[in-house]
Amino acid sequence: MKRILFILISLLVLQTQAQTTHDWENPSVLSINKLPYHATLQLPSKWKECKEIVSLDGQWLFHWSRNPEERPTDFYREDYDLSNWDKIAVPGNWQLQGYGTPIYININYPFVRNRPSVTTEPPKHWTAYGNRNPVGSYVTFLDVTKEMLKQNLILHFGGVHSAFYVWVNGQRVGYSQNSMSPAEFDVTKYMRAGRNKIAVEVYRWSDGSYLEDQDMWRLSGIFRSVQLWVRPLVHIADYRVKSEPNTDFTKASVTAAVKICNMGSKMSKGMGVRLNIDGKTIEGKVMDIAVGDTISASLEYTIDNPHLWSAAKPDLYPFSIELLDNKGSISEHFDYHLGVKRVECVGEVFKVNGKNVKLRGVNRHDHHPRTGRYVDDATYEKDIALMKQANINFLRTSHYPDREYLYELCDRYGMYVMDEANQESHGYGYANKDMGEDPAWKEAHVDRATSLVERDKNHPCVILWSLGNEGGVGPNIQAMYDKVKSFDSSFLPFYDCHPRYSSLYDEGYPTPKMMKDNAAKVKDKPYIAREYAHAMGNSMGNMKEYWDVIYADSSIAGAAIWDWVDQGLAKPKDGSKMRLSSSLELMDDEFWAYGGDFGDKPNDGNFCINGLVAPDRKPHPHYYVVKHVYQPIHFSMIDGKIIKKSMDPTVDVDDFDYATDTTIVSNEKTIIVKAMLKDDTPWAKKGFVMASEQFVVELYSFPVFTATSRKAPKVKKREDYEVLTEKGSVVIDDKGSITEINVNGRNILKTPLEPYFWKPENDNQEKAGFAKRVAPWEKVGENRQLKSIKVSSSKGITFIKCAYTLPVGADYELCYSINSVGDIKVEADYRPTQADIPLIPKFGMRMRLTSDFNKVEYYGRGPWENYPDRKLGYDIGHYTMPLADFQVDYVRPQDNGNRCDVRWLSLSSDDCTLRIDGCQPLCLHAWNYGEENLNVKHPHELKRGEFVNLNIDLNIHGVGGADTWGKRTLPEYTIDGNQSHHYSFVISVEQ
Repeated sequence: MKRILFILISLLVLQTQAQTTHDWENPSVLSINKLPYHATLQLPSKWKECKEIVSLDGQWLFHWSRNPEERPTDFYREDYDLSNWDKIAVPGNWQLQGYGTPIYININYPFVRNRPSVTTEPPKHWTAYGNRNPVGSYVTFLDVTKEMLKQNLILHFGGVHSAFYVWVNGQRVGYSQNSMSPAEFDVTKYMRAGRNKIAVEVYRWSDGSYLEDQDMWRLSGIFRSVQLWVRPLVHIADYRVKSEPNTDFTKASVTAAVKICNMGSKMSKGMGVRLNIDGKTIEGKVMDIAVGDTISASLEYTIDNPHLWSAAKPDLYPFSIELLDNKGSISEHFDYHLGVKRVECVGEVFKVNGKNVKLRGVNRHDHHPRTGRYVDDATYEKDIALMKQANINFLRTSHYPDREYLYELCDRYGMYVMDEANQESHGYGYANKDMGEDPAWKEAHVDRATSLVERDKNHPCVILWSLGNEGGVGPNIQAMYDKVKSFDSSFLPFYDCHPRYSSLYDEGYPTPKMMKDNAAKVKDKPYIAREYAHAMGNSMGNMKEYWDVIYADSSIAGAAIWDWVDQGLAKPKDGSKMRLSSSLELMDDEFWAYGGDFGDKPNDGNFCINGLVAPDRKPHPHYYVVKHVYQPIHFSMIDGKIIKKSMDPTVDVDDFDYATDTTIVSNEKTIIVKAMLKDDTPWAKKGFVMASEQFVVELYSFPVFTATSRKAPKVKKREDYEVLTEKGSVVIDDKGSITEINVNGRNILKTPLEPYFWKPENDNQEKAGFAKRVAPWEKVGENRQLKSIKVSSSKGITFIKCAYTLPVGADYELCYSINSVGDIKVEADYRPTQADIPLIPKFGMRMRLTSDFNKVEYYGRGPWENYPDRKLGYDIGHYTMPLADFQVDYVRPQDNGNRCDVRWLSLSSDDCTLRIDGCQPLCLHAWNYGEENLNVKHPHELKRGEFVNLNIDLNIHGVGGADTWGKRTLPEYTIDGNQSHHYSFVISVEQ
């Protein structure tokens, strides 16, 4: 009896568990009634004008609940009262429209890791504690005609995060997860003539979220378009058009496989399929299709002497597929395009169309600063155009499939794409076995590979199929690999966590030396760095060193920068609701927000701010070094003759027009050669400069400091030293600092000119412990110990020499030479007296001017900010700009605004100009705030306008760029504290 009772209780417990297990916390339930994935179907007149597609985008009724228990459970009923509901924009993310909290987190899950549960109680300070698993309830209404009811009605969701149910007219239609791929449902039998109610219930997190642990803002809702497709009862369900060039590329065989399904109530007889391509029409065989059946029709064609598709020359063959009824009339018609190409790994070499193409890449998240995960067409166009203009030819869709329009642009504009599956479980660790080996999660993994390839299989731009990012290893990943290969054996799968599942060997964030050494060890497949050159904040040093290695080794396929755009959100400074619009521009009352700015916990701060462009798509200064290093044409000069060389085997030198500009300044002769577009393209106009190089053919004549009168300026000795000049005076205090430069009764200094060796950290340095390593230098300038001051004069010049010891273990001397008009030559000498002195952050001096010096003019590298390890492509020239444009407001304030190889610089007010002439090339900064202010979180918090902070340096520590969590600036771009250093410059003032 006890045994029977035990069995009954056990069965009751099991039954109760089965009843309470949610679909959205059950990895075995991936979807309910969802239609199979298929290729993008493009109507001939574009979907926006087509009666075959009804857009459901716009304002939906909306209710937000903090957790599933509080959601309205029967809102889908037709008699449910919606009068008090809000309205929300679809597509969009609800967190950006005033509901719940955006969370930025990199590796960890925003909920307690306890798969498949996403509702385990978290720590009380977590956002998920009070909002355990928020639910968004959506309702819209749709009018359907009697004619539409005679067709097959398909409800299409482009993307919903993370899991959702859908009802039509009170009847549950189905369920789906896999946020970044489309979900479609046949709603024909649920619709009626007249008004129809569509209800959608969206869960912020689901078991699917365990495979969506990407480094991005965690946002929710219906974030891509919703459409009703009105299809014939017999229609094209899917198609695959494939080209295969022969070995010498003189012919290409084209095969079209078209799936046709019959969703009607009777046999469909005499149906035909037609392919129109290359000016030819290919007829398929006539078919009969039984009710409920799907059959496949094959058509073949050969293109003679085909134009090959590549990123440099994206030649496309438009084609159309037509479905014909038994009378020969067209019942359905789809247009698209074909790119003839071959992508292969031949031993250790990656080849496109038989050529060793280098992938000059970047990673890109789908991100808009106002609409979040939804990116509109204009922003896609802007992104791909800016990439093309920067000579980027390779895009990784990190870390999920993007909206279909991006791939169309890449097909047409020319961009190689690594299409990435929506699979990352980094919260369990890189290359973890938890998710990779758990059989309960196998189908969830395979589903994400299937959705990726099925949708994008016809895009010529896709050259690599990524199984995901920073996820698991094991049988589940092997199943993804096998699935991709089952579609087409020529497809090249890629995976970063283990080379077993990848056509290429990957290494993330190598240094140039690591890349060189490790690529040499790989013998059976090409090498690629899927992520490198971490572009966080002021970054991207040593790009040339990377590409010297890549070009020298045929086994290195290329590398992709992390990443394209800063994932900042446009948040009002007063904390009010974000403005929802397609505008990228930041308003005066907004700032770029990152992790933690919404009170989101846990968060990873500004680690989402690592783009080549800002959230508004304005290029950062380091965008331009990428453009230069990635340029397909390289120039050299031999015996005065400019030599051109193509670095891309699909690009000919003759593909461009060329021009040269010659300038002479102070005997310095420079020649700039430019390669320009010959014709207009979709992404740039004729004449746009794609490649350039500057050659210095005659050197600059640095000034020689001279007397302006036979009489040297007099010195009045007080508690300080006042040097009297024709224009005013120069005052040097008893510590040897210039405290005043008086011109016609005005002192232009706010703080003294004195030695300064400290450099605020950039993001790379802050995460790598830079400040701790070089901490002894922070106060060295102000803590220097004066040994002597000597005053003398000779041949019309007064000299004041100051000798010091520095607390790091070095001798330091300053010599001021002042002529009668008040010009000041400053010379600094540094000599170490002890061993093991840390690297010097910068070697120079600093002074602060009155705040009215707000115009900058200089001759040096520019116009954009540049640093010793990031100055290629920043030409030496004469530049003029407001002070506000000389500095750079990174999303997180940090060191910025340096200019290298400056011959001279002037700062002007309305009535006065200060000029600095180097006696050798200088590095210069000018800010309207001080270094001590840079500890704030956002630029609008900087205390500006009290003075102009001017740094006059011989050299400055490079920005680095391998990664932002440990790797250091290359040694050749640092300043050795154990070597001697000397420099000099001249200060002059004019009114």
